[in-house]
Amino acid sequence: MGRFNLTKLSSGERFIIDKTLGLNNIRVELTWQNGDLDAQAWLLNADGLIVNDAAFVFYNSKNRTEPFDRTKFGNKANYLASTRPMSADGAVLGPKDELQGGIETINICLNKIAPEVQEVVITSSVYVPNDANETFGQVKNAQITVIDEESGDPLCSYELSKDYQTEDACVVARFLINDEGEWTFEAMGNGYNGGLQTLVDMYTEE
Repeated sequence: MGRFNLTKLSSGERFIIDKTLGLNNIRVELTWQNGDLDAQAWLLNADGLIVNDAAFVFYNSKNRTEPFDRTKFGNKANYLASTRPMSADGAVLGPKDELQGGIETINICLNKIAPEVQEVVITSSVYVPNDANETFGQVKNAQITVIDEESGDPLCSYELSKDYQTEDACVVARFLINDEGEWTFEAMGNGYNGGLQTLVDMYTEE
């Protein structure tokens, strides 16, 4: 029996991450069947924009867990496949590009997040090879699960809505901080067209 009981959320519902229980290192897993999804994390300020370029954490981020070493990695493709994207404050580790699909993992250390960050948004986009017309309609059983990294216990989960069959990008969920420094996870599930570029336009300045 784990320390926590899994809470299943619907869109708009929240889960309080109780720091008095030692909840600090959080693992976020996006799982699905069929298709290829990419997960991203965005560290946003009070205006809803990324706090710096490295606050957009995705598979192709320049800021990584290791610097590029040609003698070790050989080329940039191997480098990106072998290292994880990372926020500038080191608080958020994004997923490698999992070409086989099925799961993408984001790790968040809440007490490392920079003071100017007011929320960490988790998004997903459908990888569309060779201009194929792929959407969330081809993806099955997509779900996000928040896990306590220390114990391995799942805290809460959210099944993405089946309503956005034609969209190829989604704001899945977010972590919000209040004035007392307490974090809350909110399930969202807002679908959009335009893929990853639509999300970039939402969270970056023109």
